[in-house]
Amino acid sequence: MPYLMLWHGRTGRDEEMDNWGELGPVFGPFPFFHMTYNCDIKFSHEEGHVLNIVDDLVYYDGLYYGDWSIFDQPDEEQQSRLIPFDPLKAVPPEDAD
Repeated sequence: MPYLMLWHGRTGRDEEMDNWGELGPVFGPFPFFHMTYNCDIKFSHEEGHVLNIVDDLVYYDGLYYGDWSIFDQPDEEQQSRLIPFDPLKAVPPEDAD
């Protein structure tokens, strides 16, 4: 089953990046990840997990991530970033619309 890794994080959507930014969390394994019209990434029918995409960036826990990867076998470093998904941390701030 696949995992999702977020990376290239920044605190603001308009932040100029002069490096690779923050490494983000890894979620999984889940039976699927599904992107809809570049507005969200859904996973887990039972839990209804959703990551929102705002200005082409994925929002989670106060950061906006410009890159995400899907893979089936996490390496040691990716396993160290594996966390349970918290839907409350996936809600973008009001000014993100």
